This record gives sequence, structure tokens and C-alpha cells, in this order.
Amino acid sequence: MTLTILTLVFILTAYHTAVLAVMMALKPRLRPLGGLAAVFGTHMLANLAATTGALPAALDVTSAFGLLYGPLFYLFVRTLAFEDRPPAPMDLLHALPAIIIALWRPDPPISQIFGLPSLVIYISLAVRILFRHRIAAAQYRADDKNIDLGWVGYSVAGFAALAALDILRELVLGPVGWVSDDLALSAVLIAVTALLTAMGVFAWRHDKLQGAVPTKDTATEADRDDTEAIARFGTIDALVRERELWREPRLTLADLARETRLSAREVSRSINTGSGSSFSRYINLMRLDAINALMADPAHKRRTVIELAYEVGFNSKSAFNRIYREETGRTPSEVKRG
Repeated sequence: MTLTILTLVFILTAYHTAVLAVMMALKPRLRPLGGLAAVFGTHMLANLAATTGALPAALDVTSAFGLLYGPLFYLFVRTLAFEDRPPAPMDLLHALPAIIIALWRPDPPISQIFGLPSLVIYISLAVRILFRHRIAAAQYRADDKNIDLGWVGYSVAGFAALAALDILRELVLGPVGWVSDDLALSAVLIAVTALLTAMGVFAWRHDKLQGAVPTKDTATEADRDDTEAIARFGTIDALVRERELWREPRLTLADLARETRLSAREVSRSINTGSGSSFSRYINLMRLDAINALMADPAHKRRTVIELAYEVGFNSKSAFNRIYREETGRTPSEVKRG
């Protein structure tokens, strides 16, 4: 086997993604991402065997791999976002189209005709989950900005850009001859590997912050005519202010439900109705009131803004700055300077 740049890239990407898959397997919620990395690495080895002639034509199922990326990405996002949606045996049905293509081994472009719509459908489902997670996190976590999954959306955009570049490679760069096809493909594969690695880093952090939220027991709509919810809110609000529960950085709806001996849904609906805000905004507005009072107090003049932010319950500099600017239209430093 002649060691070209492309064969070397096949080997290195397969090795790197194998290591990534093992690391992701250590975290139950990250195993679908580990599966995605493992499938990509196996795909690279299969391509290497096919291009070098080591893979008999009867065993060449490389066209089936493309039908696994969409389902695994969707399962990864679903598992990362929601604590009550772990992978289940029934999820294996998502691999059925890939199994059919592997057994059938149709001539091109039949596998691509099946693969592209599948990828679009699964990415659409993943994007829908991202929107649901954003809404649920605001209702469940006071530090919802810390567990934002916006980076997953950027990952989708990154993969779309790489897919477009790969199409450009096949349609333009090859025929024109500006760049070697092997070199262009190598660049795309290295970029995909780097993107998978970045996803692993962000996903590991998200899991460490326990960023999965429940899909149940939270209300997302306020009802101004719900007198019972308004009455409950008075009790909840008094408790939160008296005990200064907003100082707890990772305060959740479940924590508040335990304190009030109400269900999470009752607490959520009461806050939505009584304050007109989500749970996270309700708590963060209290924190902002507290930090504004501290910044206005001469006794705290020598303390930094971030030090004060941590004292009132924020646990992320970037999240604090973003929330403060969104709510006040000014930066905390501007306000502290007067």
C-alpha cells in the first residue's frame, strides 16, 4: 500500500475518532456522540480499504454509512438535552435504512437519494429539540444560560458548510484541477474530525453542568385569570426572598418545589402567572436587584463586579454579563462606575 496524503489522513482520522469514541463512552449521555465518532472512524477505514483494493467489492458497504450520521446526531442531541430521553432499544430501528442499503448495495446515486432526505429530516428533528430545550431550561434552571445548546446549532452549520465544500470539491475543484482531489478531500476530513472533537469538548462540559432538563412537569404559559396560581406565587415569592434562595447558583425548579412542597408544574405555572416571567428570568431579576444594591453601596466599592456577581448567585462571567446587558441595556461595569 502506497502511503499518500489521503491514506495517511484516513488512518489518522480513524485513530483520532476511535479515541474520541472511547472517551465519550465514559459518559452515558455522550455515548451517541461516541457512536457518531466510531461510525465516522469506521467509515474512514472502509474507504481506506476500498481505495487500496483490500476490501472486496462484495463487502463494500461504504455507501450505507451516510444513513447513520443523521440518526446518531439526532440521538446525541436528544440525549444531551433531556434527562428523561436516554437511548432505548427501539432506537436501533433508526439504523434500518442503513442496514437495507448495506445488504442491497445499490449503484450510485440511489444511496445518496435516500441519504440526503434522511439527513435533512434528522437535523430538522435535532433543531426542534434545541428549541424545546431552550424553553424547558428557562422554566427549570436559574442558570439556563450556562447550559445553552447554541453551540450545537453552530455545529450543524459547520457540517452543512463542510458538506457544501465536499460537493464543491467533486463538481468544481476536480474538473478544473486547481487543487488535487485527494488534498481537498483530506482537508474536508480533517475539518470534520476537528468539528467532532470540538463537539466532544462542549458536550463534556454540558454534561458536567448537568445540562439535561426534564420534558415533563413544567408549565410554559401564564394564565392571568388563574387566581389559585397567583395566590401560590405570593407564598413562593415570599419564601424565595426570605431565604434568599436566588443565591444558589444552580437553583432548579425541582429545588423550589421541594422547598414549597408543591409539584414542579404548580411552581412553574405560579411563577409564569404571578411574575409574567420564566423561572430563570424571575430568579435572575432578583440577582440583578441584589448586585445593583451592592454596587451602589460604598462599602463594596473596592470589590470587582464579578466577585459581587458570584456572591448573588451567578456562576459564569459570560452568562452574567449577557443577562445584565439584556435586562438593563448597559454593562455592569458602566453601572458600577456610575
